[in-house]
Amino acid sequence: MGCFCFQVLFSFLRRRQRRDAPPACSEAGGTVATVGHGNEPPLPCRPARSSAPSLSLKPSPSLKPAPPPPLPPFLQLPVEIVVYLCQEYLPPVSAVALSLTCKDLYGLLFTGTKRGLVVDAFGREGLQLLLEKDIGHSWWYCQGCSLLHPISTRGPAGDGMVNGRKVHSFGYDLARPHHSKQFLDGSGFHIDYQSVRLAMNRHFLGPPNGLPLENFEVEAVSASGSLLPWREKWSARIRQDELFLSATRTLSSAGWEDEAFRAALDSEWRQVCGHRRVSTQATQPYCIGALRRPSPTTATIFTPCRDIVESCRRCLADYTTTVEWKWLGKTQPTAYWLITITSYYRLGDGRSHRDPKWEGFGKWETAFACWMERDMAAYPVGAVKAAWDSHESKPAEAAPERGERRRTEPP
Repeated sequence: MGCFCFQVLFSFLRRRQRRDAPPACSEAGGTVATVGHGNEPPLPCRPARSSAPSLSLKPSPSLKPAPPPPLPPFLQLPVEIVVYLCQEYLPPVSAVALSLTCKDLYGLLFTGTKRGLVVDAFGREGLQLLLEKDIGHSWWYCQGCSLLHPISTRGPAGDGMVNGRKVHSFGYDLARPHHSKQFLDGSGFHIDYQSVRLAMNRHFLGPPNGLPLENFEVEAVSASGSLLPWREKWSARIRQDELFLSATRTLSSAGWEDEAFRAALDSEWRQVCGHRRVSTQATQPYCIGALRRPSPTTATIFTPCRDIVESCRRCLADYTTTVEWKWLGKTQPTAYWLITITSYYRLGDGRSHRDPKWEGFGKWETAFACWMERDMAAYPVGAVKAAWDSHESKPAEAAPERGERRRTEPP
């Protein structure tokens, strides 16, 4: 009897202790985890509320994959019509270039169109010229090599400060002379045909192809070994769908005696173009007329003048000369000569390295060739300067790539 009472009391205490204690829920089903005697069922427990927001497994409308863009109308045509149009209405060069625009057209057209492509100089050039229009931001076509080359220049350079940094640029390629940089004697400015073509590619094809004209703005000092402190400032414009260059050269005789200054000026033979030089000697036929000494017996070595326009008889170069008498200082002023020569060059449309407009600029192999002669009827004195000062024209269609033009013709 006592044992039975003890069991009833123990069961009563266990139930009371279990009722007063906080419920401990299992992670799986939210039931009370009990360890005790007998087969008592576990007491149900309400799951604890969580402050964290519930996550929804439904996909958000914003995370749905975007539908693929619609195909262009040309690719929506049946395959037979696409093949027919390419075979009947496109030249082989254009058909091959079209097949390289995307993977679908490549698999559909390339094998068939390349069979009709004539593998000769004209076919290769035509195909590469079409490709240059698409990859002109990093490649350019060289007509002398008949190849596409990676762009390896940022424009002309000079011996001096270029965009805030000191540089020295010069190079001659014996294997590929048409890749060499051209320059004028005594000048720190160097330019190659690649820069000319890239500037015109930007004009004809638009950005990002080619090079901007800002890359042609160069300030250069005298070439190494020069006695006179010449300073040059170059810039470029496009007029009448051709590239023009302009250079302003300034020279001061401050600190020089007149005779020593004239002797140094005559000894350097600095070029203004490939055929004209800076000299005061009246006996030299290829010198600037405004700088010639009035007479051997006169006391002055220059005749003051302003903006005297002259032209080269061989290449498309004009230049203006200003000679001024200046005074330096206020208490004890010192007189000196200030010479300013502004030259203008017409380099052509950049479609061929054989263009005489380009070959006449500082290229010693062709500068004095018998066929290099300026047509004074088409380009009279001051015509290049007048074109430089005219308003900029809108880009027109590029000139034909093939053909060598041995004489300059009017636009």
